[in-house]
Amino acid sequence: MFELNFEKIKPEYRKVSLVSAPLFDENGSDSYVDQMLVGGKPSGMVNMNTVRHQWAVTIFNKMWSQFWQPQFVDMSSDKITVNQLTKDELESHYDTISFLAFMDSFQINNLPNIFEYITSPMVKSCGSVQEAFEAMHTQSYQYSIEATVPASLRDSIYDRWKDNPLLKNRILTMTDIADKFKSEPTFENFYIVIVMNYILEGFYFYQGFNYYDQLAHRGKLTGTAKQIDYIRRDERVHRGLFVNIIKELGVDEVLIAKMLKWAFKQEETWNHKVYGDKILGMSKKSQTQYAKHLVNELATLLGMSDIYEEVDNPYLHLEQTAKEGGVRENFFETTVTSYDTAGSIDGWDDL
Repeated sequence: MFELNFEKIKPEYRKVSLVSAPLFDENGSDSYVDQMLVGGKPSGMVNMNTVRHQWAVTIFNKMWSQFWQPQFVDMSSDKITVNQLTKDELESHYDTISFLAFMDSFQINNLPNIFEYITSPMVKSCGSVQEAFEAMHTQSYQYSIEATVPASLRDSIYDRWKDNPLLKNRILTMTDIADKFKSEPTFENFYIVIVMNYILEGFYFYQGFNYYDQLAHRGKLTGTAKQIDYIRRDERVHRGLFVNIIKELGVDEVLIAKMLKWAFKQEETWNHKVYGDKILGMSKKSQTQYAKHLVNELATLLGMSDIYEEVDNPYLHLEQTAKEGGVRENFFETTVTSYDTAGSIDGWDDL
């Protein structure tokens, strides 16, 4: 379906054979020159004194500087305002939280398969931190589910794909690419799965994020929206990680544009089904405009031309308080200290 143009890859990586990085190699080298993103021969030591990919240090520090804990976000209001959702809003909530939970679950399983082949110690360390944050995100979705979904229905949120062909298809489009790389770890498949992750981190999440912005703007599910603020902030850094990985390898504009258009079609179909013209503040037209805006943003970050004619962000007014580096409120200034007022996963907070 997708084909890599190796002429677009930097010369040092064009003939690289992907090899799983060893746990330890006494004959390996961690010198500056030998720290290749893939295809290197590291010793297994994470030498943070000599680092070739300095951008990875910045991302590593940025991720940790944004550390937060979902159990300390007050979810008490969501238990009340969920009853104010319209029938359409409630169904959209169930579909959205299910898809978001899948994507972070997918990353927990997917990232180790990718970073197994990364031979730059600092970049591999970034992957380890990202995986931890994705696990934290899945926990945050459970707090939202527990606050807004009856106990008897909670498992059905995670199993929603079984009865939703469109959701199942969205899942399979991602897992098929990841599984192909897992079974055939070639450089081409590696590059394609990296671009797919870039799209996931910088595109697939965002219409769902916007949905909760819309609800919070009207005083509904503000706890979930606050969780989303922190998750969005994290995903922007994860997006930056994959931007730099792609740039390090080389930018195949034709392949990436094809994948972005492929992703856009999936996203538009999903958005029109899940949200359509049923949600106040969202319309099929604005959803399509927003998706095109995000695609162009991803292209721009890689130094590419816009994929679609210049389009403005129709939801910019809602994102102003959730830009990178800022959320609705500072986490450490607004965390709740009483487990009676915080959302809590049954039994977890007793540990």
